[in-house]
Amino acid sequence: MAKIDHAAIRTSSYEDAQKFFEDVFDMHIWREIGEKPSRKCWFREGIQLCEMENINITAENGYDHISIAVDSVEETMEKIKAYPVTPINDHWFSLPDGTKIELKLLENWKVND
Repeated sequence: MAKIDHAAIRTSSYEDAQKFFEDVFDMHIWREIGEKPSRKCWFREGIQLCEMENINITAENGYDHISIAVDSVEETMEKIKAYPVTPINDHWFSLPDGTKIELKLLENWKVND
């Protein structure tokens, strides 16, 4: 059996991205390396942030989205309103640097989804 260890997200707003994942999803950083402008950090919950100075959000790079299971999709979508993200529908949104995130209800989450 295999499962995803983490999803790496490129960001040009490193501190803002850290705060977003800490505040909205209650994630916890367990490791951080590097110096500005190429810092990296890992959250225990499976997200890695990779700082980059310039990101082409319209370029095709083979990356599609990440899915995060939460206790309440509605409450989480309400929390994101405090951040510069773009809602896509009732359970999808896009971060400022183009990363798309899908929310799933934690009680329906399955390892093989």
